[in-house]
Amino acid sequence: MKPVMDDLVACVMNGFISIERAQKWCNDLTYLLTQQAISIFELQLTQPDGSEVGFEYRVSDDGSLFESSPSGGQRLHLLPQGTKANLWVRYRDNVEPHVHEEMRRRNWGAGGGSLGGTAVRERAYSNESYGLIRGRLGDW
Repeated sequence: MKPVMDDLVACVMNGFISIERAQKWCNDLTYLLTQQAISIFELQLTQPDGSEVGFEYRVSDDGSLFESSPSGGQRLHLLPQGTKANLWVRYRDNVEPHVHEEMRRRNWGAGGGSLGGTAVRERAYSNESYGLIRGRLGDW
């Protein structure tokens, strides 16, 4: 999760989210990943004109991922001031009810949706063949 936190801190440094929100998202994602509850999450960035870009993080838990890229390389400096970040997750079909209950307790709602499109793979973060594959979404 350290590379993901690094990505979130980059959003903080660019003024897209607060440090408190970045910490909360990291805690929430850690919980969801340890519960094996999600297959994908997206860091969505909405620019002042309403256009959206972002990053898809695809969970790789089948033992096939062995590479580990350095964090960074987001190129967030290309986005204008006033850009806002949001987080979206795709739950797996077999999520235990207690996970949904916990996420409601953490004030997660059922709104929003995926940015869609095909993510262009950029980096992968793994540890002992479990990890995340990061891809770029939208027209950068």
